[in-house]
Amino acid sequence: MALQGTVIRTIFQTATSFGAAFDTLCQMSNIKADEMGDSEKMVEWEKAALIWVPLLKLTGDPLIGLHVGIATPKLLHGMVGFLIQSSKDLHQALQMLGKYGHMVSPMVSYRYTTNDVAVLEIEQNKMWLMKHPEPARHANDFLFASTLNTSAALTGKRIVPLRIELTYPKREISAYQQFFGCDVLFNQEMNRIILDKRDVSTPILTSDQSMFERFNSMVAEKQALQATNTTGGNLKQVLFMQFKGRIPSIEEAASALDMTPRSLQRRLMQEGTTFREVAGEIRKDIAFQLMQNSAIKISQVSAILGYSDPTAFRKAFKTWTSVAPRSVRKAGV
Repeated sequence: MALQGTVIRTIFQTATSFGAAFDTLCQMSNIKADEMGDSEKMVEWEKAALIWVPLLKLTGDPLIGLHVGIATPKLLHGMVGFLIQSSKDLHQALQMLGKYGHMVSPMVSYRYTTNDVAVLEIEQNKMWLMKHPEPARHANDFLFASTLNTSAALTGKRIVPLRIELTYPKREISAYQQFFGCDVLFNQEMNRIILDKRDVSTPILTSDQSMFERFNSMVAEKQALQATNTTGGNLKQVLFMQFKGRIPSIEEAASALDMTPRSLQRRLMQEGTTFREVAGEIRKDIAFQLMQNSAIKISQVSAILGYSDPTAFRKAFKTWTSVAPRSVRKAGV
């Protein structure tokens, strides 16, 4: 998991208007300027997830993610950004975001659907939500606000959603309603922007179908190239991201990788590993990550990882470390 460095640069540059110095933010986040100067460079997930901590500390603003998003006029980066801005209309642009948005940040998945209304769902990685819930909230607020601003910049029209749905508790609702211009519901099952289908048919001002076809081909090739990594590496990515911490059956995992279980087993064997070993490594990694947050109960970690009960998780954890989970937490490991 990671985040394009240029996105972080945009956030930091925008935050300067709220009294947070760019160099100070870089220093406090332990992110060097050269990590943010190329859309092809990715900043590893936890450093990227925690950029909101110094922003909160320096500004004291409980809605800093929303406010930085409101102040960001347009958020388009790299080839995916060029693809989106050359789309025919907002509908096609959101389709591309749903298809390729994970390439900008594998920490976030987008799902765009249309029926009676158009719906953009934004889902953050489970580990991020569990381990760093407050930064995750600000990151989501930023994405929602900057997505609406980007839509307005691309179409030349203020897009007012029918409704905004957010998974986290209510906080200063008037600020949300004032910007979005619609009902904002909290404590919902999913983060969603719900739009009128007439609005998503709005043309993109920079539309260029020949450029769209070119960038669509380039982004698809880049995605395919990423898929040429080792099968074990791809499996880890899928287990970590797509199943949100739950370890699936080998049939589910193989389907997510667009191959048969037999092919997955054969390729992993050629690489000197097995599905069970890879899944075990991911389980162990997720367990250690979540155990670092004392606010997360051991029973919750057990449930996320799919153990039948906390006792089974404790036994597994002890085989990994030779100590009980509670001992690791007390030691601050």
